[in-house]
Amino acid sequence: MRIFQSVGALSVACAAAIASTGCNLDVKNPTVIDAATFNPNADGTTLALSAQTNFYIAFQSVALYAGLISDELWTGAARLQTKRLAARVFASTDDINADFHAPLSLAIASNENAIGALQSGAGAASDLNLARASMNAGFALDLMAETMCAGVIQGGPQLSDAQLLDSAITRFTNAVTVATAAGTAGAAIVNASNVGLARAYLQKGDYTHASQTAALVPAAFSINVITSTNVSTQGTLGNQLYGNTVQGQIVSPQRYRINDPRLPVDSTRPGATLNGQKYVVQAKYNSYGDPIRLASGLEAQYIAAEAALHASASTAAAITLINTRRTAGGQGAYAGGTDTLSVVTELLNQRARDFWLEGKKLGDLRRNPSVALASVLTDPSGNPFYVPSTTLPSFGSTFCAPIPPQETNANPNFKP
Repeated sequence: MRIFQSVGALSVACAAAIASTGCNLDVKNPTVIDAATFNPNADGTTLALSAQTNFYIAFQSVALYAGLISDELWTGAARLQTKRLAARVFASTDDINADFHAPLSLAIASNENAIGALQSGAGAASDLNLARASMNAGFALDLMAETMCAGVIQGGPQLSDAQLLDSAITRFTNAVTVATAAGTAGAAIVNASNVGLARAYLQKGDYTHASQTAALVPAAFSINVITSTNVSTQGTLGNQLYGNTVQGQIVSPQRYRINDPRLPVDSTRPGATLNGQKYVVQAKYNSYGDPIRLASGLEAQYIAAEAALHASASTAAAITLINTRRTAGGQGAYAGGTDTLSVVTELLNQRARDFWLEGKKLGDLRRNPSVALASVLTDPSGNPFYVPSTTLPSFGSTFCAPIPPQETNANPNFKP
């Protein structure tokens, strides 16, 4: 049983800009653009938004599968791979790897193709389509760095996580430059790219640039991945966290079944999953059309606070943010230790609540190996999801999803 079927290249285009609240995923002629007649000015929107759709699907794959790996979700499937996933010792041949590596590779390749085609246009210096493709390539590269053991760009050589993050930083920087030149129409792309840029800097350990970039993002800013309620495409373009919930294939882990409005669950469903888990499911997404947050001013605040902790052991910003978010979650003021480790632990605990099922937790765990897993809503060994006598591995920088053979066998430039 598979939880989510990966998809190949899409022949649909989202006919709305990234800042929009609606999206039309139906096109009259869903064919590949003819390279011989491609015009960056006339065809750029179709190209950039088609590549963006690939990124939207890749993002959902990461939110789902990295959520399973980082204990944001438990799978309800019954198969050998479920046991390996539960033990976090899965093989490269397990479909979980291909199911988010392949969409990420496609998102990177299609947005890189869009960048290559659009940067030759007469108005490239302020072309929002070019800025959009650069931003989406940046997010896809950043997600690959946070989840996979290595990466690749368009069939190229193996790239380390640091190289992937450097590549993401380059794309985000270009997106900011071009979108800024476009004026007020590019504001959403500028803000989203600055969040992504700060995120990449933080993951890389460049805390000065992470803080500086995060400070540029307005506190109220928020932007989403758009999903579709269209029945014919909801299996690929709809909200897949909701889709897998209604199919009974994912359930909420025990540590997420707490009284916090940021972690809504539904425990009223009768019965159990195929592998015997009681149906306590996420209720954060309740339709195929529910959007998923991609970047926000809140995330920028978390990035700045964590960067200050790591760079200078300054706890003031983190404790202020912690108390604000504890209030949002119905908790009292923070009364724990004020040393750096205690504060970063509580900061990640609040991050886990605020960004549940938004594709961030695995990167958080890999970035902070000194933080106790139980403190960031991670169930210990012995709880039902884990196989008997299995010790939960360390989620340090060396923990990652192995590259699937679909990449290593088909790409002669990739040398694992």
